[in-house]
Amino acid sequence: MPEKQIKSVGKWISIIGRYSQMYITRKYQTYGIGHGQLSFLMQLYQQDGVSQDYLAKKLLMDKTTTARAVQKLEKAGFVSRYPDEADRRVNLVFLTDEAKKIHKQIKSNMYEWTEILTRDFSDDEKNLLLDLLKRVADNAVDYINELEGEKHK
Repeated sequence: MPEKQIKSVGKWISIIGRYSQMYITRKYQTYGIGHGQLSFLMQLYQQDGVSQDYLAKKLLMDKTTTARAVQKLEKAGFVSRYPDEADRRVNLVFLTDEAKKIHKQIKSNMYEWTEILTRDFSDDEKNLLLDLLKRVADNAVDYINELEGEKHK
């Protein structure tokens, strides 16, 4: 009897992730923005002037990765950090005018990549794909959080 072949969700997510990184690298290398910083920039376009801790939680990233990404964006001239007046220990991250100038281009590039990935999909298929991917991501986050919780017991 032939062995049942395992269908790997992770394999396809990994391929999409690698090719998305290549797309981002090609589109943003002239700006000095890598795939590691783009999600932070996108989040700041949605809500500017937030703490690094907020960014980490919103993007499901650890604090060290967040700090590195913000430092790179600051060095590239796309964000500035200022102490929070309510709590001087907290730095708030703000977009610079330079980052605001490229917002439309970044949004356009990300829309283009989504259109490439979902070419020939109906609107219903696109919505279903997004819903399923969100559920997969939620499952991954929940599982790792459970493991982390067990580690601290």
